Amino acid sequence: MTLGTALLTVTLAAEILITVSVVVSIALPQRRIWPPPRPRSWEGTLTWLLFITSGAGTICLGIVDWGSLALAPWIRFAVGAPLWCAGNVLALWALAVLGIASSFGEEGQLVRRGPYRFSRNPQYVGFIAGLVGWALVASSGLTLVASLAGTIPLVLVPFAEEPWLATRLGAAYEEYRRSVPRFISLRACLKGRG
Repeated sequence: MTLGTALLTVTLAAEILITVSVVVSIALPQRRIWPPPRPRSWEGTLTWLLFITSGAGTICLGIVDWGSLALAPWIRFAVGAPLWCAGNVLALWALAVLGIASSFGEEGQLVRRGPYRFSRNPQYVGFIAGLVGWALVASSGLTLVASLAGTIPLVLVPFAEEPWLATRLGAAYEEYRRSVPRFISLRACLKGRG
């Protein structure tokens, strides 16, 4: 087994486990894994360890498998690099605004400032853009597979979080959900500028 194959196996295993845990959380909220049932629980720790394994694995795959797709430089650097950079900036901005504790599933206040004016899930939007951008920059087939698999739980997680948030934050969250898109829309971005 090559290093690339081993990294891909570990990364995909983490992404599959995250996806399964999110699907369980959506289908069986009384047995949910994410959001965690209480602060600093094994469920929260496990979820974040799997996400970190997925992200680190994807980065390492890009390094190990660099250039295997032989994408044109303009795709790598005119499309991939801006996606990667903008995605990481958005995710970090959203993390800074929401705070580490709330990002790790602890209860907090409803946040409607910063990137949360345009998206209810700007961290996930940023992570998705960053994953796709990195796969393009690395021009790596293995990284592309891991990145696409890694987007699946990021798209599903809001469906596990939204009922939890609605229960905890009540009418304020319902109004927020009606006025701000789950992921992102051009209309919300333009409206937020005005």
